[in-house]
This record gives sequence, structure tokens and C-alpha cells, in this order.
Amino acid sequence: MSLDELPAGLHEAEDVTRHYDLVERAAAEGRAGELYELALTLRAAEPGWQRDAVLLHIQQALALTPGPGNAACAVRLAATEQLDSRVRLAAAQLASAQPVDNLLPLYEEYEQAPELFACLTQELVLRHPDIGQHGAVRRVTAHLADANHPLAILPPALLPFEDALDLPSYSLRGASYAIPFGPVERSGFPRRPGHQMPAVELLAPGLLTAAVENWVEDSNGRIEARAFRLAMPAELDAELLEGLGLTCLAGEGEVTVRAATLSEVMRVLFAAAATGSAYGSGRGGAYGRLLAWQSMTALAGGTRVEDAADRTWVLFDASTAWFYQVAWDVGIAALDPDRLLVHVLAATDTD
Repeated sequence: MSLDELPAGLHEAEDVTRHYDLVERAAAEGRAGELYELALTLRAAEPGWQRDAVLLHIQQALALTPGPGNAACAVRLAATEQLDSRVRLAAAQLASAQPVDNLLPLYEEYEQAPELFACLTQELVLRHPDIGQHGAVRRVTAHLADANHPLAILPPALLPFEDALDLPSYSLRGASYAIPFGPVERSGFPRRPGHQMPAVELLAPGLLTAAVENWVEDSNGRIEARAFRLAMPAELDAELLEGLGLTCLAGEGEVTVRAATLSEVMRVLFAAAATGSAYGSGRGGAYGRLLAWQSMTALAGGTRVEDAADRTWVLFDASTAWFYQVAWDVGIAALDPDRLLVHVLAATDTD
């Protein structure tokens, strides 16, 4: 079977492995133009899971097989992609696999695919810290700011607390990534039934849940987001959290709380937003960074992500009934410098 013969009978195929092999071989041989034309043909063909699977594989093979021609055709295909998730995925795969020198010349096509290049820019920032110094990237960054694009608030360089982010590793047949959250070894903190901390509950900022909303939208997750003003200064520890009446800590079970650095908190928020939950694939690196910034800013009770630097942070977990305790458990709390304002975010999901 040749590339020209591939569309014939595709919708009747029970297995598309042979089709994948053909696409991968063509990408490795640098036949990017043929794959691009094949993709256009398939887009006009009879709908079906087989067609959709091969179409996606063409996009991925072009993006993940290094070569200027492959990169250019991957960008051309992604520029006309209708699904936002596919655009984000293409940007992430291009940034992960293609040398920067293959991608920078393509920035001349920015106006034909502004969303793709907005995502690609941030995906490159995550993997190439100095990318923002290139003129092509600076020009796109300026265009995004002029257009008030959501990603425009993200600088073209990582900040100090973004030094431990886990990025996916892509291959032609899948992807792998770290999950920096989930059940932990319990500390055995002695519970105090009925213990209450004198506090007034405040309206939690709407963006507090930004990093984990995909856990509910795409999967079986649940979220608790709360804000409190304490009656007197306190330490951010297990006793304080248990005394706030959090739903996630209600009932029997051990509670574990540990001090966390800003880098550790950002690592958790980014993974939750970028790579997603049990049944969701997240929002990708570009929007994952934005959503993590939004949650961190809200947790800090501030208006800028930099406001998070002077807060005290903890990560917590519990073996209560609220947490599913499978692999996707998150608990984060922040205390302001006066030790009076507490923001809490908890999330859990299951397959």
C-alpha cells in the first residue's frame, strides 16, 4: 500500500496500524508534501474513527519527526485545525521535537495562525529558556499583547519559581509525563474532632480553581476552594487546616501537611492544568502555565503572580472519604505575611 492508496477502504479498516507505519515511514523519508496532501484528502473523505485516527497521526508524525519540511507542513496543517485541543497538541509536539532552527523561520506565517503561534511560543519558552531573545519571538509576543491574547500576560522567559516543571515526553505512539501529586505516606497527625479555628469565611477568588477545573470538565473530579480571615495570627499547619471546617478533611482519616516552596506549588499546579486528570489530557503547556499562574495568584490573595513570593505555602493530603486516593489528589494552602488570610485549594479525581 502506498500513500496514494491509503484512503481507499480506510473507513472499513478494523486496525490502522499499517496506515500508521506508512505515515511514519513517509515522515522519516522527508516526504512532508505528500503527507500534507494526504491529510487534505482525508479531511474531505468520509468521516469515521479510522480517518480521524490517521489524520491525527499524520499531524503528529510531521511534528515529531525532525526536519524543516516536516515542521513547515505540520504548521500548515495545524493552522487550519478546527479543534483547539489539536492546535495545543501540535504546538507542544513541535516544540518538543523540532530544533528551534526549524521553527523560527515559520514565525513569518504568524498572521495565518495566531493561536498556533501563541501556543508554540509558550511551549518553546518552557523548553528553551532563551527563546524570547529571538526577534521572531519578540515580534509575535508584541502582536499577542496588542491583540489582548490571554497568553500575552506570560513573559517569554521562565520565572525563578518555574524551575521544576514536568514536561511531557512525546513519541509517535504516545506520551509520558510525571504526576507530582497523589496519595502520600501519612504522617499520622492526631485528629481533634470538633476542633474549630476562629475565622470568617470569605468569597474565594473565581480563578482559584483555574488549574484544576479540567479535572471536573473532562473527568470525575471534584474541587474545594475556600478563603478565610482568621481572628488571630496562626501558623499554617495541620491543626489550622483541620480547624477551618474543610469538606475535604471531614470525617475519619489521617492528614498530612508539609511546608512547600513556591517551585513545588507551581510544579503541582502546572501538572494539574497542563497534563490533566484521569480522563482528561489537560490544556497543554502554554495554557497550563497560564492556568497555574491564575490559581497561584488567587491562592496568594493577590493580583500578580509575584504576590505569591511572600506567602507561606503548604501541600496537604488526607485519607478521608473526600479524596479518592488513586493518583490525582491535590491540596494546597497559602497564608499571607500577617498570618491572617488563608486560601485553600483541594482537588481529587478517579478513573
